[in-house]
Amino acid sequence: MLDLFPDNPGRYFLAATLLPLVSVALILAVAVVRNLTRSHTTTTKWAASIYWLLGGEQPLKTGGYLTFAAFAASATLAILGLIHFHEDLETFRGSPAPFEARWAERIDWIRIGASKADPPASVLQLGYRIDRLSALMVTMVTVVSSLIALFSLGYMKDEGQERVEDHAAHFERRGRFGRFFLFLGLFVFSMLNLLIADNLLQVFIGWELVGVCSFFLIGFYYERRSAAVAANKAFIINRIGDAGFLIGIAILWATFGTLNIEELIAKFDTGRPAALTDSLWIVMGLGLFLGCVGKSAQFPLHTWLPDAMEGPTPVSALIHAATMVAAGVYLVGRVYPLFSPDVLVVIAYTGAITLFIAATIATVTTDIKRVLAYSTVSQLGYMMLALGVGGWTAGLFHLLTHAFFKALLFLGSGSVIHGLHHEQDLRKMGGLRQKMPVTAYTMLVGVLAISGTPFFSGWYSKDAILADTLGYGVVHREHSLLYVVPFITAGMTAFYMFRLWFLAFAGKPRDRHAFDHAHESPWTMTVPLVVLAAFSFGIGWGWPAWDANASVLAHELHEAEPHALHRFSSEHSASHVAHSYAGWLGLFLAACGAGTAAVIYAVRNPSVALDAKSGWVVKFLANKWYFDELYAALVFRPTMLVGASAAAADKRPTPAEEPATSPIDPGTLDGLLNTVGQSLAKLGNALRTAQTGFIRSYVLVLILTVVGALGMLAVLTR
Repeated sequence: MLDLFPDNPGRYFLAATLLPLVSVALILAVAVVRNLTRSHTTTTKWAASIYWLLGGEQPLKTGGYLTFAAFAASATLAILGLIHFHEDLETFRGSPAPFEARWAERIDWIRIGASKADPPASVLQLGYRIDRLSALMVTMVTVVSSLIALFSLGYMKDEGQERVEDHAAHFERRGRFGRFFLFLGLFVFSMLNLLIADNLLQVFIGWELVGVCSFFLIGFYYERRSAAVAANKAFIINRIGDAGFLIGIAILWATFGTLNIEELIAKFDTGRPAALTDSLWIVMGLGLFLGCVGKSAQFPLHTWLPDAMEGPTPVSALIHAATMVAAGVYLVGRVYPLFSPDVLVVIAYTGAITLFIAATIATVTTDIKRVLAYSTVSQLGYMMLALGVGGWTAGLFHLLTHAFFKALLFLGSGSVIHGLHHEQDLRKMGGLRQKMPVTAYTMLVGVLAISGTPFFSGWYSKDAILADTLGYGVVHREHSLLYVVPFITAGMTAFYMFRLWFLAFAGKPRDRHAFDHAHESPWTMTVPLVVLAAFSFGIGWGWPAWDANASVLAHELHEAEPHALHRFSSEHSASHVAHSYAGWLGLFLAACGAGTAAVIYAVRNPSVALDAKSGWVVKFLANKWYFDELYAALVFRPTMLVGASAAAADKRPTPAEEPATSPIDPGTLDGLLNTVGQSLAKLGNALRTAQTGFIRSYVLVLILTVVGALGMLAVLTR
C-alpha cells in the first residue's frame, strides 16, 4: 500500500475533500476557455482550433467523467485514510498527543485585534480534525457520491446533446451536462469540508455552500416554474434555520472566545462557565439545533424537502443520502455535549413529531420520488429522536446505514423514471419487474432494509433506535410518546415502502402505453444499484449476523461516544434490558405493515385503493396536513400584505398614462426624494438659459459684476 502521507495521514481525508473542488476548477477553466474561443467572439485560427478541440458547440461531456474520476479517487483516498486511522488507533493507544498531531492540523486565518494588545488578539482558524465519526462519514459520502456520479452519466445523458427539448416546460435549450457535474462536484466538496472541519466557523462555511449548491441543483430545470419555486423554497426555509445557527455560534464566541469544537467540548466537560447562564445555554442550544432543523428538514421546517424532488433524480439521491440533510444530524452528534438536557428533550420531541407526520403523508402519496422524500424526512426524525433520548450511537448508526439504502431507493426510482420516459406516477406503473428486473429486485433490497428486515442493514440500526426509545420511556414515564410513536411508525414505514414496490413492480400494468415503452437502464445506472444493494444488505453486519447488537459499524461508533452520555446511564441500562422486546415488537409491527400492503396492493385491485380519496383523513394526508396552506395564511400572505402596505407608503404610484416628466408629489417617501431631485433639475434648467455661449455676453456680465462690487465697496467705506 502506498504511504503517501507518512507524517500526517489525516491529509488523506484532506485530499479526498479537495479533489471534487479540483474537478470543479477544471470544468470552470475549460468552460471559460471555450467561451473565449467561440467563433462569434474571435476569428483567429488558433482560437478556432482550441474551441474545436474542447468540443465546439457540444455540451462539456468530459466534465461528467472528470467529476466521476475525482469522486472515485476521493473515495479511494478516504478508504486508505480509514485503514491508516485504525492502524494508528492501535499504534498510539494511550498516547493521545502524537495521535492528535497526525490527524489534525490548523492554520490562522483571520486575526481580530492587535497581536500585542491586552487582551491579545482573537484568531479565527481553518483546520481539519479526523476522529472515528468524521472518518466514517467522509468514507460514506465519497463512496455514495461516486456511485451517484456513475449513475448520473447514464441518467443525464440527454443533457449531453446540443439541443434538449424540455417537455415539461415546453422549451428547447442547450444541454447542461457540464453544468450539472460542476454543481455536483461543488456540492460534494462543501459536504466534505463540513465533515472534517474542526471549528464551527468552517462548518458554517460548508453549511452555506451546501445550501447554495442545493439551490442550483434543485432549480436545475429552472424553466419549469415548479423547479424555480422549489429551489427558492429550499433556500429561504434553510435561511430561517441558519439564523438560529448564527445565534448559537455568536453566543459560543462571546462566551468562550473560540469556535474550535474540541476546545468547546473540553470547556463543557470541565464545567460550564458562570457567564453561560441556564437560559443562555438553552438559547444557544436551540439556536444550533434550529440550524439542524432547517438542514435536516425537521418539523416545522420540513416542507422544503419533498418539493426538492423537482431537481434531477441523482440530485435527490445525493441530498437525501450523502449530503445536505445528513449535515443536520451529523452536527447534532458532533457538538452533542453542548446541548442542555432541556434542549435534548426538544430534539427528541421534534424528531418524534417529524417521523410520524412524514410517514402518514407517505402512505397516500402517489409520486414515486415524493414517497421516498417523505420517507427520508421520517427516517431523519428517527435519528433526531435517538439523539434526543441519549441514543447517540443508534442515531448516527442509522444515519450511515440509511445513506446506502436511501441512495439505492432514489437511484432505483430514477431508473424507473428513465425507463418510463420521465413518468413518476405510481398509478401508471405496475408489472415493471418483467421489463426492469435489476431495478426491481435491487429496489426490493432497499425496501427490506428500510423496513427493518432481519439481516438487512436497516434492521441493526432501527432496532437500536427502538431499544433506546423504549429504555428512555421506561425511565421517564411522562415521555411515553417518545417510544409509542416510533413503534407505530415502524409499521407505517413497512406499509408505505412495500406499497411503493407493489404498485411499481408487481401485478399487471395499469398503463399499457408506459409499460410497452419501459426498458431496463444501461450498465452505468444498474451497476451502482447492484453495489448499493450489497451495501444495504451487509453494511450493518457483525458476528454473529443474527445478533442485532453485534454490528461492527455500531461498535465503531460506540467507541466514539462523547463523555456527556454518562448522564443517560440509567436509560442505557433500561434499553439494554428491553432490547430484545423492542426488536421483536418492531419486527412484528413491520410485518403487519408489509402484510397489509401486500393484501391491499398485491392481492386486491390497487387502483381502488388509490382512487378512494373521498374520506377526510385521506384528503387531509394527501394535502400534506395543509402545512403549506397554513404557512401561506400565517406567514406568506401577512408578509406580502405588510410589504404592499410599506410599498404604498414608500412609492408614488406611476400609472402607465403618466407623462414622462412627472409633477412634484411629496406625498410619499419616494415622492419626497423625487421632489428634491426634480427641484434641482428645474433649477438647473432655469440656469441653463443664462448660458448663451457668446464671449461678449460673459465679458459684459463680468464688467457689470466688477462695477457692482466697486459700488458696494464705495458705499460701505463712507
